Amino acid sequence: MKNLAQYSDMTFGNQRIIPRLPVPGLEETCGKFLEWVKPLLTSEDLERTSEETAFFCSEEGPGPLLQEALVEFASRKDVANWLEPFWDRMYLEGRSPLPLYSNIFYMMSLGTLAGEETQFNRAAGLVEAMIRFKELIESQSLRPDMQGDRPICMIQYKKVFSSCRIPQKDRDILRTPISGENPASPDQRHIVVARNGRFFALDVIDNDGRPYSSHSIEKALAEIVSFESPPEYPPGVLTAVSRDTWAEARAVLRALSPINAGSLDLIENSLFILCLESRQPKDMKDLSMTMLLGDGRSRWFDKSMQLIVCPGGEAAINMEHTGTDGSVMVRLAGFLTGFESDLREKVPESSKGECSWREIQFHLNNDLREFISRADEECQRMSADTAARVLLFDRFGRDSIKALSAAPDAFIQMALQLAHFDLRGFPANTYEAVMTRQFLHGRTEAVRSVSEESVEFTRLMRGPEVSLEQKATAARKAMEEHVRRTREARDGRGVDRHLFGLWNIYRDMGSDLGIVETPGFFETPGWFTLRRNLLSTSTSGAKGLFLAGFGTVEDEGFGVRYLAFPGSIHFNVTSRTAMMEDMERFVDLLESALLEMEELLSHRSFDQPPSA
Repeated sequence: MKNLAQYSDMTFGNQRIIPRLPVPGLEETCGKFLEWVKPLLTSEDLERTSEETAFFCSEEGPGPLLQEALVEFASRKDVANWLEPFWDRMYLEGRSPLPLYSNIFYMMSLGTLAGEETQFNRAAGLVEAMIRFKELIESQSLRPDMQGDRPICMIQYKKVFSSCRIPQKDRDILRTPISGENPASPDQRHIVVARNGRFFALDVIDNDGRPYSSHSIEKALAEIVSFESPPEYPPGVLTAVSRDTWAEARAVLRALSPINAGSLDLIENSLFILCLESRQPKDMKDLSMTMLLGDGRSRWFDKSMQLIVCPGGEAAINMEHTGTDGSVMVRLAGFLTGFESDLREKVPESSKGECSWREIQFHLNNDLREFISRADEECQRMSADTAARVLLFDRFGRDSIKALSAAPDAFIQMALQLAHFDLRGFPANTYEAVMTRQFLHGRTEAVRSVSEESVEFTRLMRGPEVSLEQKATAARKAMEEHVRRTREARDGRGVDRHLFGLWNIYRDMGSDLGIVETPGFFETPGWFTLRRNLLSTSTSGAKGLFLAGFGTVEDEGFGVRYLAFPGSIHFNVTSRTAMMEDMERFVDLLESALLEMEELLSHRSFDQPPSA
């Protein structure tokens, strides 16, 4: 183990010593796979899955050939991370609308506007802070993120600014400053401001490379919002619908006029989008939906980052997920919320000039007007078909959970399991994303929260004549199993990504390996069950954040994003509107489950194991 002084303080100074993502053993992964799906399958489905898994791993089966090919691929010098090309392809081949199926919002803990502070004042300060963050990355002055005492991969920071997902038929393109082909220019000086369905290019860096002051930016924003009348055909809604529809419309838009091509370039190559909301959300649910989707007219969901600021000062980052993960946005949010008080005195002098702006124009024909009208209708349908609920649980937080000798995340995950059991009477296949940036170009691994231990815990919690000691013991065993799985996932010994890699090797190289038919393993009930997430969950560090959220991907499922603070836990839960009553009841049951578990583990009448 290195001393901290032996690591570089430069942003990308430790990249060459970051280890590569390992390829787990085939038998180990298949054994865990059966362990994970067992509580979710009938005995008949489990038997079939077990038989196919055994054959898959055997010398006669396709597994060893796929494993050998994956190991060989992972060892190539031109492959930084064997998962990366498969992961990128998964996102870029996805055809579903980005706002509800991919993007995530991160709402910052900025508080309400005070005194004479305005929406434009707050937005301008955040824009200046974003540019300062960009400067830190480019000068390699942003200290590397750490996991414990070790630096982790920082490559995602090179994709934060000037990045955009470009719609194409069948498979999109992610254009970033480090793209292999047709990279985005890292020298852009402008952002794009979206307001009432109109878009404006705003220079935020002068010709000498110095950022304009927040005062100058605020003045420009006040001028921009004087254009209050929305266009009849707002082009931003095109980015909210299916990728093939948008790809077709974009091709028509670009070919119609050089002005359109230049306007698309201005938006797609901009540093980021600033969305100035004209309507103040009326409550937390409305606020959540505004940050997730809004009306879609003043958004450009393809961009890696959209900074959304409401009239009341609430602000969030809406992140396109292809190139970056939440841990990077959390670092950025922490910087933005601390910029005014902690960092302004330490940054270089701002430009003395006044920033310029111009409206971005589009020429439309009847075909494009029809595209936009249909996209607008579809966007409003998506909004109407999505339900959200925010739970600001303030009875206790992570500090109290730790005082119970429990791991906060495992505690919350088991509360989710208990709430779902109370709602539906059976365990829900649950996905929790875990960061793996301790590996070069690392992204995430999946932890599956349902285990035999969690099922036993929920059964005993609702069983007759079960003592408090039995319930508490079951709760701790379930949490310990979750902690174990999380640790293995962080260490690169998870299940989902390895099997995903084997599937992609089959897809790309199966015929070359003599595997002419889809392996039966990939057609088992266990495989399909593990790919359907009734509870899709995620968390992260909470510094600088107030709330985070994403859309549910399953018609009968829930999307659960939570933040554990020292004295509270904030949940954002989404579902289809058709499932709203179930979702509302689920959130009520979750609140009850949290209180019940805290009370259960607070009893001191029996010995408690040490903290996980």
